[in-house]
Amino acid sequence: MAKINLSQLNDVLEKQIGTVFHVGIDVHKNSYHVAFLGDIGNSSTFVCSAAPEEVIKHFNRFDGKIAQVVYECGPTGFELARVLKEAGYNVLVVAPSRVPRPVTTGAKTDRLDCMRLAQYSAHGMLKSVAIPSRDQEAQRSLIRRRHDLVDSIRTVKQRIRSHLLYLSVKEPPGLDHWGDKSVKSLLKLPMLAGARDTLKSLVRELTFLKSERQRIEKQIRCVCSQARHGKIFECLQTTPGVGPITAATFQLEVFDPGRFKTGDQVASYLGLAPMVRQSGESKGRSRLRPVGQKRLRSLLVEAAWCLCRKDEQAMAKYRRLVSKTNVAQKAIVAVARDLAVILWRLSLEQRAYELRPVTA
Repeated sequence: MAKINLSQLNDVLEKQIGTVFHVGIDVHKNSYHVAFLGDIGNSSTFVCSAAPEEVIKHFNRFDGKIAQVVYECGPTGFELARVLKEAGYNVLVVAPSRVPRPVTTGAKTDRLDCMRLAQYSAHGMLKSVAIPSRDQEAQRSLIRRRHDLVDSIRTVKQRIRSHLLYLSVKEPPGLDHWGDKSVKSLLKLPMLAGARDTLKSLVRELTFLKSERQRIEKQIRCVCSQARHGKIFECLQTTPGVGPITAATFQLEVFDPGRFKTGDQVASYLGLAPMVRQSGESKGRSRLRPVGQKRLRSLLVEAAWCLCRKDEQAMAKYRRLVSKTNVAQKAIVAVARDLAVILWRLSLEQRAYELRPVTA
């Protein structure tokens, strides 16, 4: 594998007339390591700055000889893929967890990584994740910001309780629900000046995070109530247990329900599809693959409990699985998987949920 300078790129291309290339890119914040692999096995690599326009300028030298461009998704986002698509290139953005890895540990460099992607692309071994549009990505960032705020609020509450525990100060009544009255009573607890100032700072942080969460939730409702999303947003909320946040999270994270062909694909995307492991004469066991939309999966499991209380079919399935496995967690995850498929169908058909009695 040869490494070339950009000034040598034209010379290399002139010697490979008629060759079709597969391109792999190892994307970093400040640089792109690019490998191009010809259909006759010849390969070369180069490094350029992390600017999509510069990459396109170099790719244009190939004059339509590039069959496919591949890179792994990560913190740099999808802007490179969108710019390459707009320039007319076929782009795959692959999940790092779905890229084949060698069994034994070997050398790892940026050059080897981009060349490996080009090789896998040439052999058709990679499958792209969905690439959201700029609008879809911007709207999705709102719901993710809301979930980050929820995590921050939980962390601050834990810090307040840890602070009281460390000082051997008894918690005020009602703090389990964290209502406004109980939060205000925190400031009346007897403690020394420095400890009181610390507690006041934590309470101010908690108050800010709560107000910021309310502001973001209001913006999320405005986005989901737009003409493009409004009907789907309303249809999803007709399902028992599905409120505005669960509906918005499903709608903005899935963002294009038509890209799924079956309910199994939806369940796999959300990490709700069981994966069976079996070898020889041993009995196969299934477990959930720890991938997919973790936050959305958690919300669907919570909504599944409410669905069981209000939908006879969901409750019947839950009881049947509990009697079979004796594990309530497995049963409720199965109901959550059905709920995800239901929400997907409601998104496609844009209709309300219908309660159905259990058939004899």
